Amino acid sequence: MNRVVVLTSSRSGIAAYCLPELCDSPKLSIAGVIVAGAPRRSWRRIRLKLRKLLRIGIGGALNGIRMRGWFASAQTPDVGSICARHGVPLFEVPQINSDETVEVLRRLEPDLGLSLGNSYIAPRIFNLPRLGMINVHGERLPEYQNAQSVIWPIYHNETRTGLSIHQIDKGIDTGVILHREDFDILFAPRLKDTVRGTIAITQARTLSAARFVCENYAELAVKASAQAPGRVFTTPSIFQYARMVWNNRRLYRASLRHGRGT
Repeated sequence: MNRVVVLTSSRSGIAAYCLPELCDSPKLSIAGVIVAGAPRRSWRRIRLKLRKLLRIGIGGALNGIRMRGWFASAQTPDVGSICARHGVPLFEVPQINSDETVEVLRRLEPDLGLSLGNSYIAPRIFNLPRLGMINVHGERLPEYQNAQSVIWPIYHNETRTGLSIHQIDKGIDTGVILHREDFDILFAPRLKDTVRGTIAITQARTLSAARFVCENYAELAVKASAQAPGRVFTTPSIFQYARMVWNNRRLYRASLRHGRGT
């Protein structure tokens, strides 16, 4: 039985959505859930944000803020109430890569860490579980590293999206792939509705995928495949967003002809 610790940065995000499924597994023991606060402000983070702003422009940045709600998890209860219902210890730490996170992980001594809805995780954190940490990425790897689900495949005129579960290493979404699923984008007339409808499918599939990988980690790790060089994405510029909107309309009309649209 694998002893798993869940690390998340949201009390009501994908971790709250997945936790009941993980707790129901007879092959898993959920050692605890760690909820991390917002990353500490630093000059390095400020420089990265400024560099991103220069790349996507003010219009892209403001539009990116507007789009965040499209990717939010469906209504879920607070992860604390789910932990209480299933008898799972809950720990709150200031930041993901803090000394407090190290202390909790050392105390819990998990076999495996599961990252759900986090930003960068440092080696001092992901190396503590006996088998390391895995991450659920809501897009296909290696094609769409560090990418929000759905929108970038549409940018490239594709009709398929997916999810990937990979080992965490020093890069962002670059570790060996343990499990991957590809499926159709559920097109709607508006890009926003395409994203929301397809995200619901991604989240539903994440439940069984996360449980499957945690239950069968040893076998999957032996067969895991290293990623080929991938493409790294960020928030779209306003011009890239306009292309996404245009492509979505065209692909939606095409999906109707094939009986796949909403």
